[in-house]
Amino acid sequence: MNGRTASVGFAVSLTLALVLIACDTLFPHRSEGEKLWRKYCADCHGLDAAGNTPRFMGNAYADLTDNLWKDCSGDDSSIEQLIHDGVFGEMPELPDLTYEQRKAIVGYLRVLRHEKKPEAVP
Repeated sequence: MNGRTASVGFAVSLTLALVLIACDTLFPHRSEGEKLWRKYCADCHGLDAAGNTPRFMGNAYADLTDNLWKDCSGDDSSIEQLIHDGVFGEMPELPDLTYEQRKAIVGYLRVLRHEKKPEAVP
């Protein structure tokens, strides 16, 4: 390996290290529940679970920050089942999510409802 190749390799390694450090600053840690929420739930319920999305604005059941629940009592197991089964004509079913994934979504929903503290950043 000549000097030029070593210099380029060092520069690339240094750049990569700086990018990885910046990722932690620019893109904060997201829990598994938050990632799943953003992927499966936020389009309809919003990033904050208040239901203020173009498609569901005005639908009281899209707001998950209050205690008005449709087809469930609002306890964790009922919400997990609702995520699995969906609500006919209003919310798609997600039967391919594992129990752990549904539990993570419910845990993050509890964070959005200010009933639970967010996960600690690793």
